[in-house]
Amino acid sequence: MSVRSRKRRLSQQELAARAERPLLWGVYVCLGLLLLTPFVVTQTTYFPFVVGKALYARTLIEVLLCLWTVLMLLRPCFRPPRSTLLLLLAAGLAAHAVATVFGVSPLRSAWSNYERMQGLVDAAHWFALALVAVSVLREGGQVRVLLNANLGVAFAIGVLAVVGYFTVDVPLYDIVERDAPRIGSVFGNATYLAAYATTNLLLAVGFLVRSFIGQRASGGIALWLARAFWVATALLCLFALIVSGSFTALVALAAGLAVVVVAAIGFVRSRVFRRLALGAAVLAGLGATGLAAVFLFPGAFPAITEATLEQPLLQRIADANVHNPSFRKRRLAWGAGLDGFAEKPWLGWGPENFVVVFGRYTTGFGIKTEIHDYAHNKLIEEAATKGLLGLVCHLALWLFVLHVIWRSVRNGAAPDRVFAVFVGAALVAFFVQQQALVDALSISLQLTLLLVFVASVELAARREGQRIWRWPAIAKPPQWWRERGGLAVPPLARRLAIAVCACALVALAIAGMTTNHAIYQAATNIAGLGSVRPARQRPLAHIEQALRDFEPMANPTRLKLFSSMRTRWPALRVRRGAEARRLLARIRQEGVLAVAVEPENWLIRAALAKVYCIASRTEPGYTALSARERAKALALAPNMDSFLSWDLVTKERCRGDGAPDSTE
Repeated sequence: MSVRSRKRRLSQQELAARAERPLLWGVYVCLGLLLLTPFVVTQTTYFPFVVGKALYARTLIEVLLCLWTVLMLLRPCFRPPRSTLLLLLAAGLAAHAVATVFGVSPLRSAWSNYERMQGLVDAAHWFALALVAVSVLREGGQVRVLLNANLGVAFAIGVLAVVGYFTVDVPLYDIVERDAPRIGSVFGNATYLAAYATTNLLLAVGFLVRSFIGQRASGGIALWLARAFWVATALLCLFALIVSGSFTALVALAAGLAVVVVAAIGFVRSRVFRRLALGAAVLAGLGATGLAAVFLFPGAFPAITEATLEQPLLQRIADANVHNPSFRKRRLAWGAGLDGFAEKPWLGWGPENFVVVFGRYTTGFGIKTEIHDYAHNKLIEEAATKGLLGLVCHLALWLFVLHVIWRSVRNGAAPDRVFAVFVGAALVAFFVQQQALVDALSISLQLTLLLVFVASVELAARREGQRIWRWPAIAKPPQWWRERGGLAVPPLARRLAIAVCACALVALAIAGMTTNHAIYQAATNIAGLGSVRPARQRPLAHIEQALRDFEPMANPTRLKLFSSMRTRWPALRVRRGAEARRLLARIRQEGVLAVAVEPENWLIRAALAKVYCIASRTEPGYTALSARERAKALALAPNMDSFLSWDLVTKERCRGDGAPDSTE
């Protein structure tokens, strides 16, 4: 019998069994590659620490979605399980979508900007990742393998933090530190490195402590090597946290350790765990006492004081008070967010539109600091941009997650209970950090991994017959409905509907990959815009290409154009006057389009006012345009007069009529 005839006789079950293994391996490989997202730094794009990571993660999630769709069609066991956590994630995504539609700028809410790369599209990708991971990795052991692989990435990032701190030259990899002397490593921002290190530090310690709980039938050298890996990872993460200089991460770590100590004392009956937890608490207390002695009595320890105060984290601790400029800026942003929530309490101003709220409501010290496009507080951010609907969905998710962890700590086996304590500590630390930081892609990945573990705990409890959540009683359907079978769907129609949905998901994933390529091209062209020299290249053609690459995110390109024009107008006007005038006319056109997309974004009006202020020196008619745009910006941001008046390039102020005034 020929090979072809034998293939024809294979049943559908045999074909599915043969296709399952390569599809599953494809899913595992994509998940492993996704853990490497922090290492992606695209030096040729605008915001190299953000854009590359976002596009890399989105592409892999889209490939995962395609593989899982085929796998789900072949093997029904990989279809989405009945999970309350997935339902809450879906509810949060739906609230995000509703707030996007009714926000002040739906396009910005959907796509965000190159500096953040979040918005509705990003939220949909993280939900898709959670859906696929929960559907494929339902066992707690499988998720723990994934978390251990993530610890391997954290180990490498800790090594890079050591490299960055001691300025060791690493071949084939260019690490750019933005917060020197603080270390940001591959994240470009020290606070993101600290958040990443805090989460993985607690997980590494959790795996280490779990290995000492209960009887192990097998172990030997493999177990001790694993313990050495967890110890090394925890120490490297602790070092990365220290050199990042993040006071918020230190507070979050303290909150996580407090959770561990309370669980060890009151809920987990394990002598080993209690001794380790209390020992860690004693060490932390001794360290805090030593720091307090150094800061309170610097004259008694001159050598130690001089050495320790050189560390960024200790400097942040020494400067920690309510009058610290960093805290004052955050407090004013929080106040503006609460005022914005009071103005639009139900659906908010729209995701990614906090800059509108900040300009409209900030006062006092806030008008002299950098512009906040996020509230630096997750709860206030949710309330201001998504309203009560988004805030309720966000809090419901966190309450359910902590409820699942609580039940696992109370009812699980001894090793699982101990590890659940550390996962809960990592989640608490993550929640604490969210109240003072801005979300980032690599940090969202860590949260998704923790939520996947919580979902596996929920599913395990359901398989054992435990009730994770007591839903209110629902009245039975009427008798006539039960006699007719309810909404009975024929098997053929059900299969057809599943196939149609699967094809739609695959098509959506392919469209997403195409979109990612367009965004990458646009970000590359925007980065090139900063290096264009007006005497050598045609900036108008270069700008038009950047605007055409991906129109839904054209406003960041336009703002970059306006900023570049302010610095180059004098030289461009002298050397290439005709092209300079055409470029200025194009700026007027793009300004109209930018305002149409974001009508309440006062930064666009302010940027146009400054461009027209510079152009008014040589071009008649632009004085009135500058005054008009400035007035409209002040209508949207009434307390930003000092920001709108000061020209950052010429160091001159513009009068109320838009003309430069160099008398000040």
